[in-house]
Amino acid sequence: MFAQAILSGFRRVFNPFVNVLTGVAVLLMLPMMFLVTADVIGRYIFNKPIPAVFEINSYFIMVAVVFFPLAYVQRKKEHVFITLFTERLSSRVKAVLDTFSLIVGFVAYGLIGIYSLQRAIMATEVREYISGIIDMPVWLSKWIIPIGCLAFCIELLLDALENLPQIAGREADQEVPRG
Repeated sequence: MFAQAILSGFRRVFNPFVNVLTGVAVLLMLPMMFLVTADVIGRYIFNKPIPAVFEINSYFIMVAVVFFPLAYVQRKKEHVFITLFTERLSSRVKAVLDTFSLIVGFVAYGLIGIYSLQRAIMATEVREYISGIIDMPVWLSKWIIPIGCLAFCIELLLDALENLPQIAGREADQEVPRG
């Protein structure tokens, strides 16, 4: 019961952070749509494409749209789950398998996050940019992946910890609020 209170308290603090990341990703889809549309119109109707649209979308907007909402999607249990072989198993066995997959995801995205954090630090130290018509400072965008991976790893860890009472054979008295 004490552990559930701690998890619930941590979720109350963590959920707004996840909501902000998701909100940023959703809001960034608007300029992405308008930039691509304007670039296509400019390119094929007026023969004047907008400079650096591809770079802005691929180095900044798309990365945030993919990585920032990962934790939110995990919280809502909206990732793809295949239950063909597990639907007839007991809830305890399902919790063990679910926890195992959460730990594998935690390790995988933790490694991605650590590697991308190292790359972000190096890119920041040298102020990495792409030269072209417009010099694009890409070192800023390198921080998106480790931030998204960190939030996702925390969400995976919280989900794994919430499965422990069921694995131990004790059903939780009440669900931990997911936000």
